[in-house]
Amino acid sequence: VGNGVTDDYHDYVGTFEYWWTHGLISDSTYRNLRIACDFGSSQHPSVQCMQALRLAVVEQGNIDPYSIYTPPCNNTGSLRRGLNGRYPWMSRAYDPCTERYSDLYYNLPEVQKALHANVTGIPYIWKTCSDVVGNYWTDSPLSMLPIYRELINAGLQIWVF
Repeated sequence: VGNGVTDDYHDYVGTFEYWWTHGLISDSTYRNLRIACDFGSSQHPSVQCMQALRLAVVEQGNIDPYSIYTPPCNNTGSLRRGLNGRYPWMSRAYDPCTERYSDLYYNLPEVQKALHANVTGIPYIWKTCSDVVGNYWTDSPLSMLPIYRELINAGLQIWVF
């Protein structure tokens, strides 16, 4: 299971605590998130939770949420030039533009053909995190933990990374 949402409650708590303990959101926004999003669905959050999440995004500003200490992806060329050699590890480590590269690559007709993807000709482009898919996904469980437990008890080995 790669990049899976394991358990909405614990994923929310971990995300909110990370933002708060790294100074990305205020104490009041942290409290609002914990109240408004408590025991809710991350796939289809309540109106109150969405309001709290929007405020958190505003407070965070223009950062890469997956690597808060690296510059966000703007323009790849200007990003690399803007580093001016100050971050030599950037060229061999985390690239904040990976999502942009994925979106471009997986929408190439020759890539889709090779992967036997989009054979029905969907009217929208492939996205790393698709709102089209997410907004219509109605059977998302709040927690995968019972399913993992069932798989393990059946003798299957799973790897969550």
